[in-house]
Amino acid sequence: MSAVDKVHFESTGTSSGASISEAIGGIVAIVLTILGLAHIAPIFLVAIATIAVGVALAFEGAAVAGEYARLLTRPGEEGAAVSDLGGGAAWATEFLAGSAGIILGILALLNVESTNLVAIAAIGFGGALVLSSNSAAQLNVLKVARAQLEEPARHLLGGVLSGSAGVQAIAGLQAIVLGILALAGFAPVVLILIALLALGTFILINGSALSGVMLSVMGR
Repeated sequence: MSAVDKVHFESTGTSSGASISEAIGGIVAIVLTILGLAHIAPIFLVAIATIAVGVALAFEGAAVAGEYARLLTRPGEEGAAVSDLGGGAAWATEFLAGSAGIILGILALLNVESTNLVAIAAIGFGGALVLSSNSAAQLNVLKVARAQLEEPARHLLGGVLSGSAGVQAIAGLQAIVLGILALAGFAPVVLILIALLALGTFILINGSALSGVMLSVMGR
């Protein structure tokens, strides 16, 4: 196995593990928020859903930051292109927001200002997604440029991945708005559950898994 193949294999394995963790976190968040909206222990479930979303975002931030670092070390024009992304800090923010959300969710389980803490976590999740959305779009463009694809497939994949970054920004904004409204006392538990449901759905169908799967399928 050549050095290039080894790096590609390790990168793919790391991304696959992170994608699985993201998918599990998204599914758990979706199931728990739906049960919470059905009035089944909503306060308890919203705290656990917050932890699930936090875990998924932390994995995504760590995985993409690692990919960003690997691309940055590549010599020549590709490494220079990656250095222009400025995405390392954005993905670190996503990792930190996810980690903070896990802590806030655990504190909420201990009945320490439960509603306020999960609302703050939702705002943090949303802010991290908004901040990293531009870097996500640029990184996706670079992935498409590196992929060995025919021009029609490259164009289609580029459009899908570019659109996903816009969806990420929208998901982040809605989480921020709903979190702020929840802190203001407007049906806080329901609004936070809706925000986490949307975030969980976004994480499940989007995240780093989308680009990895599409590149794998279209590259065959």
